[in-house]
Amino acid sequence: MSKRITSVALAVLMLLSVALPASAAVQATSVEVRGTVANETAIAGGFNASNVAELVWTPQTFAGFFYDLKDNLGKEKLQITNISVAARQIPKDGLVYSTGAEPKQLKVVKEAFNGSGADATAGGLERVGTAFTSKGEYWIIGWQAEKYVALNGKVDKLSKLLLEHGTAAVDKKTLTVGETWDVGDGWTLTANSIDARATPRQVWLTLSKDGVKKDDKVISAGAGGKPIFTYVEKSIAGESDVPLFVTYVDSVFAGATTDMVQLRYTWVISSTVREIKSSDTYGVFKDPNIDNTAKTITIDTDSTLSLTRDAVIDLMGEMKFRTADSNELRFYPMVMRTQPGIYEVRGTVANQTAIAGGFNASNVAELVWTPQTFAGFFYDLKDNLGKEKLQITNISVAARQIPKDGLVYSTGAEPKQLKVVKEAFNGSGADATAGGLERVGTAFTSKGEYWIIGWQAEKYVALNGKVDKLSKLLLEHGTAAVDKKTLTVGETWDVGDGWTLTANSIDARATPRQVWLTLSKDGVKKDDKVISAGAGGKPIFTYVEKSIAGESDVPLFVTYVDSVFAGATTDMVQLRYTWVISSTVREIKSSDTYGVFKDPNIDNTAKTITIDTDSTLSLTRDATIDLMGEMKFRTADSSDLRFYPKVDYQIGEGPEPVVTPGVTPGVTPGVTPPTNVTPTPVTTPPVTTPGETPPPATPTPTPTPPPTPGFEAVFAIAGMIAVAYLVLRQRK
Repeated sequence: MSKRITSVALAVLMLLSVALPASAAVQATSVEVRGTVANETAIAGGFNASNVAELVWTPQTFAGFFYDLKDNLGKEKLQITNISVAARQIPKDGLVYSTGAEPKQLKVVKEAFNGSGADATAGGLERVGTAFTSKGEYWIIGWQAEKYVALNGKVDKLSKLLLEHGTAAVDKKTLTVGETWDVGDGWTLTANSIDARATPRQVWLTLSKDGVKKDDKVISAGAGGKPIFTYVEKSIAGESDVPLFVTYVDSVFAGATTDMVQLRYTWVISSTVREIKSSDTYGVFKDPNIDNTAKTITIDTDSTLSLTRDAVIDLMGEMKFRTADSNELRFYPMVMRTQPGIYEVRGTVANQTAIAGGFNASNVAELVWTPQTFAGFFYDLKDNLGKEKLQITNISVAARQIPKDGLVYSTGAEPKQLKVVKEAFNGSGADATAGGLERVGTAFTSKGEYWIIGWQAEKYVALNGKVDKLSKLLLEHGTAAVDKKTLTVGETWDVGDGWTLTANSIDARATPRQVWLTLSKDGVKKDDKVISAGAGGKPIFTYVEKSIAGESDVPLFVTYVDSVFAGATTDMVQLRYTWVISSTVREIKSSDTYGVFKDPNIDNTAKTITIDTDSTLSLTRDATIDLMGEMKFRTADSSDLRFYPKVDYQIGEGPEPVVTPGVTPGVTPGVTPPTNVTPTPVTTPPVTTPGETPPPATPTPTPTPPPTPGFEAVFAIAGMIAVAYLVLRQRK
């Protein structure tokens, strides 16, 4: 018997270790979650006051807003009702933000009591019909692109949802007697003891907040008892009798040496309440209209909003507009995420009812994602570049399937002018060539442009314009003062990816002055040159790799010597417009398989790649479906077919909870929801020279999250097997 139980235990543990979710995400130092781009020419009907209804962002078009895929919830909206393109201004009251609370049923009601609020009340759930609805629903709301619970349904009194366990095995929590669960945000729950002689069995639980006991109760386990522990705060933020903590005692185990309790469907909100007041100012907005009957908040701008060129404009909370560095007015709303965690960046939601014209094969043109509708795709706001597209050309809603060849991914390369050409040589490729830029008219275009392309939702440079030979753009300095790089003589600049540049010496007697530079890769010298400074000389240093990935004469490194200084004790050189790509090349082959796609059609004349699915793709309920690279589909846990494309981005080291936009990372464990993005690549080297871009600030510490539920499941089941073994051994 003991050998059999030991074998079972090992088998279960091995299976669980395989089943636990793995963390795979694109590394980033920050994640810019953007909405669709407002563009003078791109918005249907034009971009003027008579067509302002087009200028609206919802959770469908701005993934920074809160969205619940399972229940299709999310009512945040940002709308421009008046705008002047010529003045680049939104007048007072011309930008309106609105949101609303929606009911969402507690998991404990839905799963343990078949959706019956009355039965849940009999089972110990308190305040049903008052704080909760008669169906056992709480009120969920997005506010300033963050997710909250409306206390007692009041939209002006908001609390963070800290935890809501789902139905998966990893969402169970097992406590041995005497053990305390650190739930988060100061909440702890202790299993004091169990009564195995009672029918049904009982457990004595104590709930504390910040070390102070809030309540203790004896709870009966399972459907035969009164299994719900509800803690109700008598008074908080002017509200009476507010449920803050709910958990369900699923089962109680009595072993020979260890007793334990298993909890499910735990729901916890913060006791810190954010109050919205009708007379207050929120960023550029003022005097919200709060309607607790309709459960809505509406607020508009208090003064004129200038859409300055190349700017980040604060709106409210973490919400901002980013404008293009362009004469053409182009901008989008965005939220910048910087806290450690994994952020899920989503596209618009494919929905049976939400897609105009229906959700069937005759309307598949609606089922398409571009950089406008899926911010995981590469997009360049300044030059309006980005050609990735994911399109469903055939689908069966009834079968929840996309047949072979029914999902098509395509992309294309577009020219982007080097900053050194545009800024230092007024856009003239010929002048830049005279200034030292090599391979203009071949690797670069005659205008001094390189070819930029998105592939698998990542940004690349097409080597010599070949879309099947891709290299990462490691660095491209702009025109800002922080983009200058100053090196003292003898100093080496660690550019990143193994590239280093050393300023060996300067010649201050030459006219114009000169600097001797050495470029190395992984410690091996690649080139050294004497470069004259500024417009009067030949100021560009270009390094051309003779042969790489089957391509000849490929420029990998470009920098511009802006000026050379000769001091009494220190000599230095200032560099600008540095452009560097990786020597690691990703080759795309026409006969290869890429995730669920196969045999790409590569056209280096048109500079496009098109690839479709190799087999049937099942849109299984409540699933994450790998597509290609880090691109995935996420489907709703719903009989209604609903899904979106997504890419996960990770800030910081190690696995972290996937973060829904609007949810503080590290606080909501076990949640897997939505988002849209332009990531800041980790490959950008840190700048350390005084007066230049400082290293990223140390992130504000986040609360330590509760233990990862997946591993709890392993230890819980292992514990139960051990108990079973001990009990059976006693009976021998």
